Amino acid sequence: MIESKHPETAGASVNTGPVAEKERIRSIDTLRGLALLGILLLNIITFANPFAAYFDPRVDGADSGLNLAVAMAVDIWFEGSFRAIFSMLFGAGLLIFIDKPSVDANVTKSLYYRRTILLVGFGLFNSYFLLWAGDILYAYGMTGLLLYFFRDFPARKLAQFAALIFLLLSLLHTGQHINGRAIYAEYQTVASLPADSEISADQQQILDTWDLFQRQQFAAPDQITGEIEARQGSYISNFLVTAEINIVFQSVVFLINNLWDVGAMMLLGMAFMKWKILDASRSMSFYLKMTAIGFGVGLTINTWEVVTYVSSGFEPFWAATARPSYDVGRMAMAFGYIGLVMIICKLGILVWLRYALARVGQMALTNYLSQSLICNIIFMGFGFGLFAQLGRVEIYYVVFGVWVFQILFSIYWLKHYRFGPAEWLWRSLTYKKKQPLKIQ
Repeated sequence: MIESKHPETAGASVNTGPVAEKERIRSIDTLRGLALLGILLLNIITFANPFAAYFDPRVDGADSGLNLAVAMAVDIWFEGSFRAIFSMLFGAGLLIFIDKPSVDANVTKSLYYRRTILLVGFGLFNSYFLLWAGDILYAYGMTGLLLYFFRDFPARKLAQFAALIFLLLSLLHTGQHINGRAIYAEYQTVASLPADSEISADQQQILDTWDLFQRQQFAAPDQITGEIEARQGSYISNFLVTAEINIVFQSVVFLINNLWDVGAMMLLGMAFMKWKILDASRSMSFYLKMTAIGFGVGLTINTWEVVTYVSSGFEPFWAATARPSYDVGRMAMAFGYIGLVMIICKLGILVWLRYALARVGQMALTNYLSQSLICNIIFMGFGFGLFAQLGRVEIYYVVFGVWVFQILFSIYWLKHYRFGPAEWLWRSLTYKKKQPLKIQ
C-alpha cells in the first residue's frame, strides 16, 4: 500500500467512496492534465486525416516545407511520450484506488474490477459510438484486469517486470523494422522494372506481399481513398470504416502489442508511485537529473530516428513504432516530462498553469471522450466536413482551440460540481450508488 499524505496531498480520510477533493494528489492531476492535452497532438493526425497519415506524412501532404517541419517537431518531442505517461498514471491510480486499509480487501477488489470493466465499456463507447479509431480506454480496461495481481509487489520487482516487457517490445519493433526493410527492398526491386516487363510468379508474390503489408496498416491507396470518402460522408459510413479499424486493433493488435505496451507502462507507474516519484516528494536534484537525462537521451534518439526517416524518403520501416529504438526514445522523453512537472510543482511556480492542468487532469475521462466528440463535429462529414482538408500546421490551430475550451470548461465545471460528467457516471456505476454531483 502507499501512504496517503505527502507534499501535494491534504489530510486524507479513509472510506469506500471516491477520493475526496482534499485528498487529491495535485502533482498527479497536473501531470495527467498535461498528458491528456498532449495526447491530442498525435491523435489529431488521425482525427483529421486517413489513419495511414499517422505513420506517413506523405498521405496528408506533410512531406515538405513548414508542414514537414511541424510533423518532425511533433514526432521528436511528443510521439509516444504522453501516451506513456497517461498509461503510467493509470497504474499509479490503481494503488491510489485500493489504498483503503480499513476496508475489507474483498470489497476493494470487487470495486476495482467493476470499475475496470466499466472502463472497457467506456472504451467501446468511444470506439464505436464516438467513432475514435485510436481509443486507449479499451486497452486500459482489459490490461487493468490483470494489473490487480501486481498490487503488492515491491517497486523494484514492478520495475523489473516493466523492463522485461520493454525489452520484448523492443525486440518486436526491431523485428518489424527488419521485416519491413526486407519487404520494401524486394518491392522496390520489382517496382523499378520497366513498365513493359513481364512479371514472374515470384515477382508477383513480392508485389502481393507488399500490398498485404500496406493493407495491414490501412495504407493501400484504395484504402486511403475509401477512408476519405467514408469520413466525408454520413455517420453510418464513418461507423463502418472506424469499426473495421477498431476490430483489428482491439483483437490482433491488442494481443500482439497494446497489451504489453500498456501493461509495461502501468507496472512502471505503480513502481514510480511506490518510489514516491509522482507526488513531488523526492529531492530537487533527483528530478533535475531525471529531466536532464530523460530529455538528453530522448531528444538524441528521437531526432536521429526522425531525421533518418525523412532523409530516407519516408521508408516505411523507419516510421514511428517500427523504429528499433522507439521505446527507449519515448520512455526517456516521458521521464523528462515527469521530472519537469515535478520540479515545477516543488518550486510552486506557474500557479495558474498548474491549476488549469490539474483541473483538466481531474476530468481526464470526460476530456478524453469529449476530444472524440469535438473532433467528430469538426472533421466528419456529418459535422463541418473538414476531414483531409487541413494541412499539418492548420490542424494544430484546432488542437489549440480544443485545449483552450477544455481548460476553461474544466475550471468552470469543477467550480460547481465535484466530478466531471463521465467521472460522475463512472463512480456512480462503480459504487452502485448515485454520487452527489453539485457542490453545496
